[in-house]
Amino acid sequence: MKKVLLVSLLITLFLPCFAQQYVVTSMKGEYIPVNGTNNPDKQMADTVAYYKHRMQKVMDQVIGNSAQYMAVGKPESLLTNFTSDVMLGLDTKYTDRQPVDLTMMNVHGHRSPIPEGDITVGDVFSTYSFENELVVVRIKGSNLKEVFDGYASIGGAGISGNVKLVIKDKQLQDAKINGLSLDRNKIYTVVTLDYLAEGNDGMKALKKAESVTNTGLTLRDYIMDYIKEKTKKGEKISSQLDGRIVIE
Repeated sequence: MKKVLLVSLLITLFLPCFAQQYVVTSMKGEYIPVNGTNNPDKQMADTVAYYKHRMQKVMDQVIGNSAQYMAVGKPESLLTNFTSDVMLGLDTKYTDRQPVDLTMMNVHGHRSPIPEGDITVGDVFSTYSFENELVVVRIKGSNLKEVFDGYASIGGAGISGNVKLVIKDKQLQDAKINGLSLDRNKIYTVVTLDYLAEGNDGMKALKKAESVTNTGLTLRDYIMDYIKEKTKKGEKISSQLDGRIVIE
């Protein structure tokens, strides 16, 4: 034990004396184009081509059909309305059997539009390119009012069709859920994304939630399953602009 202590003491005392200190004195860079003259590794190129082909076959699979071209926009849009309304149908096994009061979705959670006509797996990956998870947020009405104030300040975002928000001069004028005025004392069950529940994209008040429950479902997989179910029933997916967010 004494030897160990002695060695540790010697290292502590003398190591700093031998440690060389370095600083960056200059830097330079060089642009190296990557093209056919760079002698590519054929084995690596063949491996990449093999997996690219396999992946492309999966991505090109048609899983459904859209009745219209859906893009994003504010204060509402076909695509944000579509996503938010599909989220409203989340199975209540994820919410302790409590009905979902409303859903929220950010505009930039969509990275590309959904095309009219055939929808492929690749289309869904392109639109919902993030690994966002659906979460269930329990939030008091007074704090939900602050969330709606955030909607007003950014000019709108995705929200389920059972909600009606009226905005003027970036200020919330009125908010109704299922035709009823917002109850400041009620605890509402909201389905949204983990990204928004963390307070991002103007949703800081969601951090005041009573609870946040993870579902283990990514939004992308959830939407993909929805499209497949509609296809099994011989139905197309669709959306509509219905005045759920009004700018006066």
